[in-house]
Amino acid sequence: MSARRTDMHRIQELIRLFRLGQGQRAIARQLCMGRDTVRGYQELLAQADLLQGRPDDLPDAALLQQIITEIDPPLPSPPTSASSVE
Repeated sequence: MSARRTDMHRIQELIRLFRLGQGQRAIARQLCMGRDTVRGYQELLAQADLLQGRPDDLPDAALLQQIITEIDPPLPSPPTSASSVE
């Protein structure tokens, strides 16, 4: 995915819109996301089997965070180097 993570409430809305049958372009426009970002989350959520179900029966934000972190762990922090001034 990307270094910056999306708010879990926006991911819940993304799931709801997919369950309502909206396309990637419409979802990207409504949530102010890039289509590549929507596609990436769609792939992750499909792996976790979260795109099926009723639109009003969404997973909890904490559970959603855990699932996304397990499937696509965040990138490690870049190594820091000592200052040359010190």
